Amino acid sequence: MPLYDFACPACGARFEDLAAMDERVRACPDCGRPATRLVSVGRAYRADASWIASVTAVAEKDSGKPHVEAFLAAPSRTTYRNWMRGEGIRPQEPGEDRRPGPDTKALRHKVMDRFRARRGRA
Repeated sequence: MPLYDFACPACGARFEDLAAMDERVRACPDCGRPATRLVSVGRAYRADASWIASVTAVAEKDSGKPHVEAFLAAPSRTTYRNWMRGEGIRPQEPGEDRRPGPDTKALRHKVMDRFRARRGRA
């Protein structure tokens, strides 16, 4: 069963739940009254950029912070920048180089040497 978003008109709660494709109404977990299924674009669709999905996965969904809620409601480059600012994250500036990673070739040789030593094939 797919995961759908529901909204309760009585108490204003929003929640997601597994439901059959033709199921339009669910009981609200907060007040028990009928909640209607929201019309939404599927989770796989991103009109802006594919990397936004990875950011929405790590955003704190229950934080209640306005910048987080705005980003999750309408993920875009603008709301992403506002989310970063709100979380105190500084984006990498153009021209900044990433730190070099470990020397993988030397690391691989070191691991293989230790493996051979344990096996008695030094």
